[in-house]
Amino acid sequence: MRWLAPDAAAGAYNDWRLVATTTLPGWAQVALVIGLLLAVGVSTLGVWRLPWRKRAAVMTLRALLGIWVAVLVFRPAIELRAVSRVRTRVAMLVDGSRSMSLATPDGTRSQVVRRHLQRHQAEYDRLAERAVIEPMVFGVRTHPADPLPEPLPTDKPGTDLLRVLNEVSWQSSGRDLGAVILYSDGTDTEGLTIDAARRKAAQLGAPIYAIGFSDEDSAPDLAIRRVIADDFAFVHNTVTLQVLLEEKGLDLPEVSVTLKQDGQVLQSKLVQLEDGQGQATFEFKPRRIGKQVYELSVPVQATEVVDSNNARSLVLKVIRDRIRVLQVAGRPSWDERFLRELLKRNPNVDLISFFILRSTTDLQKAPQEELALIPFPVNELFTSPEIDTFDVVIYQNFSFKPYRMRRYLRYIRDYVYNGGSFLMVGGDLSFEDGAYPRTEVSEILPIRLGGSLPWDEAPFRPRLTAQGRRHPITRIGAAGEPPNAVYRSLPQLAGFNSSVGLMPDSQALLRHPSLPGNPPVVAIREVARGRTMAVTTDSLWKWRFTAVGDGGAGREFDRFWNNALRWLIRDPDLSRVRLSANRSVVLLGEPVGVEVRVLGPDYQGLAGAEVQARLVRLEDAGTAVIKTEDLSTGADGRGVIVFDEVPAGTYNVEVRARHDGESIGRAAEPVIVEASEVEMQAPFPRPDVLRALAEASGGRFIDVGSSMPDMEIKDARRVEVDRTRRITIWDTWPAFLILLALAGLEWWLRRRSGLL
Repeated sequence: MRWLAPDAAAGAYNDWRLVATTTLPGWAQVALVIGLLLAVGVSTLGVWRLPWRKRAAVMTLRALLGIWVAVLVFRPAIELRAVSRVRTRVAMLVDGSRSMSLATPDGTRSQVVRRHLQRHQAEYDRLAERAVIEPMVFGVRTHPADPLPEPLPTDKPGTDLLRVLNEVSWQSSGRDLGAVILYSDGTDTEGLTIDAARRKAAQLGAPIYAIGFSDEDSAPDLAIRRVIADDFAFVHNTVTLQVLLEEKGLDLPEVSVTLKQDGQVLQSKLVQLEDGQGQATFEFKPRRIGKQVYELSVPVQATEVVDSNNARSLVLKVIRDRIRVLQVAGRPSWDERFLRELLKRNPNVDLISFFILRSTTDLQKAPQEELALIPFPVNELFTSPEIDTFDVVIYQNFSFKPYRMRRYLRYIRDYVYNGGSFLMVGGDLSFEDGAYPRTEVSEILPIRLGGSLPWDEAPFRPRLTAQGRRHPITRIGAAGEPPNAVYRSLPQLAGFNSSVGLMPDSQALLRHPSLPGNPPVVAIREVARGRTMAVTTDSLWKWRFTAVGDGGAGREFDRFWNNALRWLIRDPDLSRVRLSANRSVVLLGEPVGVEVRVLGPDYQGLAGAEVQARLVRLEDAGTAVIKTEDLSTGADGRGVIVFDEVPAGTYNVEVRARHDGESIGRAAEPVIVEASEVEMQAPFPRPDVLRALAEASGGRFIDVGSSMPDMEIKDARRVEVDRTRRITIWDTWPAFLILLALAGLEWWLRRRSGLL
């Protein structure tokens, strides 16, 4: 470039480019180009009669003339530049997660990485002459570390390779990313797949040199690598859990996997391991709604370095698909008919209804196979697992004695203890009149049987109790209607099963107004994990049939039974004490937090409610209380409970709420405190992940015990311009000479052709 700027020092400029120096605005430049194109196009009309060779020559000269005029108008210049390229950057990422503290045959993974860095310090010094090396320690995020600390940290609780590579690509400092040097064991805790690794590496735009560990560097360990399950399931429907197992350095041909719920073994399977990996599939049916805790475990081996990853727990939210109801009636009646039709109208109810039309004492002269009526399927309905598939079991004016069912009553009791709901409706074949005193069913009923008055057919109007005025079951009036006024306006009932009082932990919602002791008409009870309800009359149908005849709508009957059904199945919308955990699974060392909300009788937030909370370990059959906390709810009825320093395990957070000395209700929520750190759940090296990152990016995977290859760094695109100098070429004598030559030659050619 010396001939363009002979007065400049040698080497002063090392680049040049052609630029336009015109001062015309953009619209004028566009108009000029369009005008020249139109002029050249219109000029073709005047030379159309010439032979094609001469016509082509004239048009070529005119086009060149137009181009040269445009060049002069745009005022071109040569810009001399002194430029230098910005050095590219190389991100050196060193894994600082806790899995890097695990042992290898040559020390911990972190120590092996440090020795590799020291052995190849000379190569990195030479690399620093071509690029800017940016050292970083990473876990879930990157942390600049220049120089790298000694010893290398291993305190990061997780690893997110995708996020780390994203952060590296965003951090520019005015420099292009030329390469990534990645020291890691590849144990990504965010579930990075091979395909996702390849996609990310291909988008990075720079080669990745991944330096990692082989499978032989793994310490002996057996781990539940992953549990695949949905976040929710439907009650009484099959749930599938898949468990992925992996072992290194133990040479196990098979291993036993156990599934537990609340400490009780549900299933156990023997899994064959091939190439150190295996899979087990468990299928089961949840029997109650709500959050359920399940634990999967494998035996701890003697030589394992990490035993906390031999068990994994999960919380499964079980919701209701349809409410399965079994209704058994001793004989057809108006009460049975009205209740059955109400349940059949409800689209959310799956009803199985049996009412007895003949018994074993009836005369039967025809063969069994010729009868249209089937025998009562006692064994099929009242033994596990069939009875456990129902949400609610109803005995309506039904006595077990004619069907030799005494031995089956224990299944009803166990069904309730395990979380089922049982409702007994009155009649002359029910309660004490049905021979239920001193049976297993009498243990779970909310009323006490034995020595009470016989069936009473006298009419009566039930009286609402203090508990009944606040309970959702007996809120059957219109909005704003006083509860007592509702029951005074309903038709009288006729027919009543007496009792000798309430069982412990029971509540009477309606009572008989005149019999001795005012025995309960409607009573409820929490029994172990289940619920029971007693309606000691068979005439609630009058609330609909007679009420409609008297000009009413009869909606009180529907509301009562719908409310009762929702209470029996523990509909969350009816609970006045509600509990919600911040997280169902927390890591060891993190606080266990829950939010409690207490509602008043109007289902608005209740301020000043006294809440007692306790943390109960489920592994000890729910008897070991670890911590307790008390609080009072705020203006909106809410409060937050936090338990700190909770040991690893599975717990229930149980709360009870009171207000003005009266019990409001209780709630429970399961919480798992994971003993295993997320980095230790599957601590095996992942060379396959690192190899996928390297190959897809155009880099290489390097074993940490091998030598460093020559690294190719992507050239920088950015340049810095130190100085410039413009030399105009439009106002020189050669430019005007070319213009005159083109114009003169075009004129001469037209004259020779006879156009002038």
